[in-house]
Amino acid sequence: MTRTERTYYVVFGLYSVPSWFMGPVYPLFLLSRGLDLFQINVVLATFLITSCLLEIPTGAFADIVGRKTSFLLSCAVRTLAFGMYAFTRNFTDCLIAEFIDAIGFTLANGALDAWAVDGMHAEGQRGTADRFFARAQMIARSMMIGGGIACGYIAEYRIELPWLVAAGGFACTGVLSAVLMNEPRAPGAAPERWSRMYRSLGQTVRDGVATVRNVPVLFLLCGLTMGAAFGSVPAHMLWQARVRGLTGEGLWLMGWLWALLNLAAVVGSAGVGRLLRRFGREHLLGAAALGRGMMLALAALATTVTPVLTALLLLEAGFGLSEPLVQALFNEHVPAEQRATVLSVRSMFFTLGGGAGLLSIGLVARGFGIPAAWLVSATVLVLSAPGYLVLQRLVQRTAVDLTRIGVATPPTKVTSAALG
Repeated sequence: MTRTERTYYVVFGLYSVPSWFMGPVYPLFLLSRGLDLFQINVVLATFLITSCLLEIPTGAFADIVGRKTSFLLSCAVRTLAFGMYAFTRNFTDCLIAEFIDAIGFTLANGALDAWAVDGMHAEGQRGTADRFFARAQMIARSMMIGGGIACGYIAEYRIELPWLVAAGGFACTGVLSAVLMNEPRAPGAAPERWSRMYRSLGQTVRDGVATVRNVPVLFLLCGLTMGAAFGSVPAHMLWQARVRGLTGEGLWLMGWLWALLNLAAVVGSAGVGRLLRRFGREHLLGAAALGRGMMLALAALATTVTPVLTALLLLEAGFGLSEPLVQALFNEHVPAEQRATVLSVRSMFFTLGGGAGLLSIGLVARGFGIPAAWLVSATVLVLSAPGYLVLQRLVQRTAVDLTRIGVATPPTKVTSAALG
């Protein structure tokens, strides 16, 4: 295991804990501020739409000034945003804090993964990154389990206190990352003047978008990512209200359920290596999308809490399985010098799909209830599953001239040897 891998596991895990610390009670916090089901979706949509607009520029910013610098700025901005959230009182306050948090999120999104992949390559690590990203997901989710349980009990005392705890978590992550992350810079890599940096930023953005447009595998992955986000993000904003309505329990229960959901994702990620020895990536991704849609439909139709929780756990396990596969596949088709920018293009599609889903499915939830909204989400996920069969053909036909953009042709089949 390389030094970069060890550092990434630590930094990614620590960054994930405050990022998702409010997960168990976030929608309930917004409801406590007087927002309705549609407005809580609008707040998260503000985050996602802002992220969508800033994803590519901040990815290019990371490629120019350094991935470590961009990540440290992310920790600082998110410390500010979460601190502000603790003092919000109404819909407008939440929108402002969410907007600032989106800026901080995009500064890290793409930059940290790009730093890790290129660092591993510089240290001689080769082969597919499926298991690397799967381990990272498992470590982060395991750490988030403890954070979620703590959040539930802290919120029982005062519902705004978890925001301050999470803000402190971002500050600590930033300090530790400044010490642990190593990013040697080639001479002349950083522009000396802001005018030069601005021109370079624009060119980097254009080149990154062109890369995605010219590589069919990347373009289709972005489309499938957008569809998955459209269907799944609204579901994650509504499960707390749905479960609380079925159980009548307090916020402490949300923390334990959040822990179980993260444990389910860990189990899904843990199965990546074993399943890849038997099935192709694209078949697994298609099956995961189909299974997640079916589980969400089951949760929508159920009238008691047990089948709802079972379906949500299997839904999260499907995400834990599929996300590392998509991350690895995407990274295999990206040129190193554009990695943060191109990864941010995929994140842009995710935030665009998630934002659109929140606004449209949020209206369904307000007008017809959470079960109806979940049925819409389930339909979108099921309809996206065949797209992965098309993806398989594109991957197998990677006769697309990748050398034209400086990328070596990646392997089209993962073997057990490649998994290490």
